[in-house]
Amino acid sequence: MNTWRRAALGLLVAGGIGAPSAGAAMQIAADSPGLMRIAIAQGEPQVELTVTGQFRLTDAATDEVLRYRPRMPQITFRAVPEGILMGTQLMPVLELMIEPIEDATVRLRGQRFRGAVSVVRQPNQTLLIVNHVDLEDYLRGVLAKEAPDYWPSEALKAMAIASRTYALFQRLSKNDAAYDVTADVMSQLYGGKSAERWRTSRAVRDTRGLVLTYHGAIFPAFFHSTCGGMTERGSVMGNAYDIEPLRGGVACSFCDESPFYRWQRRLTKGDIVWAMKQQQRPSVWPLDRVEATKFTPSGRVAELAIVGGGQQVALTGYDFRALLGFDRIRSTWLQFVQEGDDIVIEGRGWGHGVGLCQWGTAKLARRGMSAREILSFYYPAAEVAALKDVNFTPLVSSGGS
Repeated sequence: MNTWRRAALGLLVAGGIGAPSAGAAMQIAADSPGLMRIAIAQGEPQVELTVTGQFRLTDAATDEVLRYRPRMPQITFRAVPEGILMGTQLMPVLELMIEPIEDATVRLRGQRFRGAVSVVRQPNQTLLIVNHVDLEDYLRGVLAKEAPDYWPSEALKAMAIASRTYALFQRLSKNDAAYDVTADVMSQLYGGKSAERWRTSRAVRDTRGLVLTYHGAIFPAFFHSTCGGMTERGSVMGNAYDIEPLRGGVACSFCDESPFYRWQRRLTKGDIVWAMKQQQRPSVWPLDRVEATKFTPSGRVAELAIVGGGQQVALTGYDFRALLGFDRIRSTWLQFVQEGDDIVIEGRGWGHGVGLCQWGTAKLARRGMSAREILSFYYPAAEVAALKDVNFTPLVSSGGS
C-alpha cells in the first residue's frame, strides 16, 4: 500500500505505522501525529495542477512509480471512462498519487499545498482531489483561514487546540471514507501553504500535541464565527454529540464586536420561490409567509414552514440556510418579518453556534484569559491533554449528559 495512504489511513505509533482495529485504544506519538486527508476539490470533470519541485507519480493501487519529474508545468487532468487523462496521455488507473520529494508543492487554482495530492476518478467520471498532509501542516493552513493573524496569541492558541481536536476526531471516525475533511466551511476552512501566516503558524507550533478530551476521549470540538449571544447544544449536530462539553447554553456577549453579531437580510418572495424551484421542491407560488415552527434550546430555528400555493412546506433551519446560501443566511437564529412582498430576516451570529465562538474568544483573550481558560469556558468539563496521553477511541454518546 502506498506510503502516503498508509499514514493517512492508519496512526503513527511509537513502534511504526499501524491501522486501528475496532474498539482498540491506540496511542499516537506527539511528535509525529500522522497525516490528514483533505478534499480540496470534488465533483470536477477536470482540474489543472502544477508541481513546483521534484516529485514522483505513482499508481495509488499498486505503488508502481509511473514517472519521476523535476517539476510539472500546468497540466489538465480529466476523468474518462478508461481512467485519468493527464494532458494527452491516458493513465489507465483509478487514482494517481503525486508525491513530493523534499520541498515540492502542488498548485491548484492559485493555491499551493504541502504534502502529496491524489487525483481520484469517481464512478460518475468526475475527479476528487485529496491533499495528504501532516496534521500540523494542515493546521497551519487552517488557522490562518479561520482567524485573523492579528488576534491575541492566546485566542489563536485556543483555536489551534480546538481545530486539532476537531481534525483528529474526523480522521479517527472516517477510516473507510475517501477523505477526512473538506477544505470549506462544511469542515474547516483550509488554504494550504498559500494561506499560512507567521503568527497563526506560531500558535500551531506553541500548542503542538495538545488536544481537548472528555473522559479521556477525543470529541468533535466544533467552533463557529459568532454565536450571537449564546452557544447552541451539540445535539443539533446529531444525538451522538449530546455531551457535556457541547451542552451549549453558554452566555456570550463577547462576540458583540463581530460584524455578524446582528444582521439583516431582505428577500423578495420571488427569491424564495425561485430557490425552492431550483432545488426541485414543491411550488409555493404565490408565497404567503415564512414562519418558525420549532426552536432549539438556545432559541434558534429548528424547523420552519414556507406557506404558499395552497400548501405548507416544512424545512429545518439548516435546510433553509442551504436553500438560500450559507453566506446569505448566516445562522439559524432568525426572526421573519413580512413587509409587503418582502421577507425581512433579522439574524444573530454566524454559524451553527456549537462550541467555541471565535469572535468571543478574541475578546476574552484581550481581557487577559489564557487559551486553557477560554477552552474551559466554551467546552465545559473538557480537559486539555497531550496526544501521547490520549487513548484514541473517538467519543460517541447515545444522548444525554
